[in-house]
Amino acid sequence: MNNLLLNMLPLLLLIAFGFILRRIRYFSDGEIQKITGFVGDFLVPCVIFNTILKLDIQREHIALSAAFFCFLCLLLVLSWFIYRIFHIQRRFFIFFSCAFAFGLMGIPLFSTLFGEENMEYLVALGVGHELFIALIYITGMKIVLKGDDFSKRTVLQNLSSPLFYMVFAALILNLTGLRTAVETNVLGGSMLVAISKIASITTVLTMIVVGYRIRFQDKKRIRESMAYVLFRYLFSFGLGYLFKFLVLDRLVQPSRYFDYAFFTMLSQFGSTLLIMLVGEYCSQEELEVSSNAFVINVVVGIVLYVVFALLVGAQTVPGI
Repeated sequence: MNNLLLNMLPLLLLIAFGFILRRIRYFSDGEIQKITGFVGDFLVPCVIFNTILKLDIQREHIALSAAFFCFLCLLLVLSWFIYRIFHIQRRFFIFFSCAFAFGLMGIPLFSTLFGEENMEYLVALGVGHELFIALIYITGMKIVLKGDDFSKRTVLQNLSSPLFYMVFAALILNLTGLRTAVETNVLGGSMLVAISKIASITTVLTMIVVGYRIRFQDKKRIRESMAYVLFRYLFSFGLGYLFKFLVLDRLVQPSRYFDYAFFTMLSQFGSTLLIMLVGEYCSQEELEVSSNAFVINVVVGIVLYVVFALLVGAQTVPGI
């Protein structure tokens, strides 16, 4: 349990550090905006590249990846309908329920509790998730939040982003086996190390930025943020386990590690990229609500996983 807490508590401390920096006005709004753009445009693509490059992708997991990709698309479409039907005020609501912390929280938490050797199902879900983020999620966010028109030109512009190139390159290196050849080459190996080092600072900067954006001053907005978090868990867990029962369970052999992987993915909200784009394209009020919702969701996710660890960890991993 100590190892599990050591993976989670530093994230909360980094958020608190960002909040302290805001209280002493260490950065101006313009400076924090530039840091936000830097993280979203350059650091996040390095994280996703590094994650996909290290994944042990197996053919029998491709169907699971494709199915989870479809599930995320379903979450996005249904969120859009709910947004339109109920005339929800915040545009970020459409994207709030369909992105998870696969790399940021899912991998370290799952591996700590169940071991890296049992991550095959989490990896399969993660591949579908990362492809959804690169191909659908970011394009949709820029269209809705930035106000771009949905056109062939807009889609092509987003597909020519650093994120798409990094995802495509990582998949090619992973699936073709070229990763080994690149790693053994001095220049190629140095580039991979550089990308890995860039990715390593992403979590630190992201959590600090999130903490800097927190505005726990308006009680009405705090209640609104809490309402979005409650909806997110009810919506994603309810629809998620229905989809698992109807579709995913038919694609894999019964396995407790698949059950654990699915819970891990749904319990950890991960749309730091959403906060970055809300900060870049939306109002200060909408940024405040989304940032508060993110922090509340991180805390709830950690609490859920600690409870989950207490329920299953003792039977699975000695010493937990």
